[in-house]
Amino acid sequence: MRYEHGKPENRRRAAFLLGDLRRKLGSSDDALETVVTARAEASMPYWRLSNVAGVHVYRMAEGWHADLAFRNLPVGVPALVGSAVPWGTREEALACAVRQLTLCQGREEIPLPETVDTWPLFVFDHVEMPIEPSEIPGMVESLAREGYGDEQVVGRLAYLRQAIAGDEPLTLETFHAADEEMRRKLMVACMVAMALGRTQFTPADGIWADHMPTVPRMM
Repeated sequence: MRYEHGKPENRRRAAFLLGDLRRKLGSSDDALETVVTARAEASMPYWRLSNVAGVHVYRMAEGWHADLAFRNLPVGVPALVGSAVPWGTREEALACAVRQLTLCQGREEIPLPETVDTWPLFVFDHVEMPIEPSEIPGMVESLAREGYGDEQVVGRLAYLRQAIAGDEPLTLETFHAADEEMRRKLMVACMVAMALGRTQFTPADGIWADHMPTVPRMM
């Protein structure tokens, strides 16, 4: 059974655990920061302690997880950051969470950029989605091989708008109200659209009812 980060009970438990773990933080001077993607590097200034909403520690079949949930982030900055691998015990997961919170504490000293690096923006109704440019070239080749074109991506965007906002124009409020998985799917779809040459999507481009028969399952 999948863990639901947005479930009210889990959010309350995560907020309580955050308060408990904050009292265990030490100095961030000796904490090691590992950056694995350009998106993570651009997002890190926003992953600061003052933006942490809660710490989700939970057990799945593969082991224990420790995820930090963030709030007050710009569009395009992931609001959920988890441990790279599952842990064998709850104590190990908690220790991982303390290390991550210590790094967040150190980032309070980093000036906030005005935007997420200099990524190009895909405009979806009233929301500007930063798109990681390094992902575009490889995606163009992959889409060409698969025969996935403009008609399919427009249908996908229309479907996601309907799923998130009920065919009303997408706003920052409705985007942030969607769960993490739905926001991820929307960011991927916008990236695909940009790889196909689109830079925006508005209600004039269609609604889900117009495209429903043409959309394959993907992403």
